[in-house]
Amino acid sequence: MAILVREAVVEDLNALLPLWEDMHPGMSNLTVDPLEARIGMSTHNENFRVLTAWDGEKAVGIALISIAEVGTWVEMPSLQISGLHVHKSSRHRGVAKALLNSALGYADVWGCHNIMASVPPQEREANRFFARLGFAPIATRRICDTAQLRKKISDEPSRMVAQRIRRRSQSILSGELRPGRATGK
Repeated sequence: MAILVREAVVEDLNALLPLWEDMHPGMSNLTVDPLEARIGMSTHNENFRVLTAWDGEKAVGIALISIAEVGTWVEMPSLQISGLHVHKSSRHRGVAKALLNSALGYADVWGCHNIMASVPPQEREANRFFARLGFAPIATRRICDTAQLRKKISDEPSRMVAQRIRRRSQSILSGELRPGRATGK
């Protein structure tokens, strides 16, 4: 059977559950709230869509697409594809290519000359898939917990930083937090 790609609607949630669970293996407290929120957002935001791939009545793939800038200093809109996932039972059957082909249609409608893909670095197979299609790396995005960064770059000794954070947390919990001084004054 041919793979059909279309925009997700809230009524698809039950059919998307096996795909959602496949995306998050082993999570005992998994909720569909983030998926439902993204689908809801796609109905209100003209530059964001949740695409789903279907094999008959079975959801076999999903991807988020949106308009994004290529880089910080470049004002060229690109289509950003993220969260692309194909159910493990449906891989190597053209599902990801069908989702990308549908994304190309949106790129044309939205006036995007490039397509960017967000792929986790540990996802070796996905990175190879995109590389084979001609996607090249343009940046490495890194993430850090704010408390960890504060600890690493602060001029204060770590003991003092910990004490300050503890005091601030206690103030918030006790309801005693008062507006702080403006920085730079």
